[in-house]
Amino acid sequence: MAIAALLVWMCTAAAGGYLLVSRGRPADEQPAPEPEPAPVAAAAPAPRRSRDRFDPPSLARAKSEPLPGVRALAEFAHPALAISGFAFWAAYVLTRDRVFAAIGLGIVLGAICAGLSWFTANRRALRRGKAGALVLSPRLLVLHAVGAALTVLLTAFIVARA
Repeated sequence: MAIAALLVWMCTAAAGGYLLVSRGRPADEQPAPEPEPAPVAAAAPAPRRSRDRFDPPSLARAKSEPLPGVRALAEFAHPALAISGFAFWAAYVLTRDRVFAAIGLGIVLGAICAGLSWFTANRRALRRGKAGALVLSPRLLVLHAVGAALTVLLTAFIVARA
């Protein structure tokens, strides 16, 4: 059963890697729809505070986000936690030490939380039209989510039984 969880975890990682490499393109590289004509009377941009006038555009963008850096943090943390959890689960499969199984389960739960926050932050950025948001394939995203759910169910069942 532990090997089955390891295989499901590997398939989930493969789907996530394929999702990121092949389908995850920044939104600014996507073909843009035809822009609508702008209204004649455009509103003036809000005046910047004197201390913000020297901010580069990337810093101004980061300051306008509700939680700056969440997307970048989750983009790093999700794969890093998943790889770490996979390593602990592989150690459990090799040694049958319950401590490795419990640590692997805890890390996979953290990886799922990071993945959900990454998805949420990316979706908000995509909705707002911000640069750097990834356009993800819905089918692969569902496959990755189902694989993650199966991984958690199998690992939780094994940890509870051990």
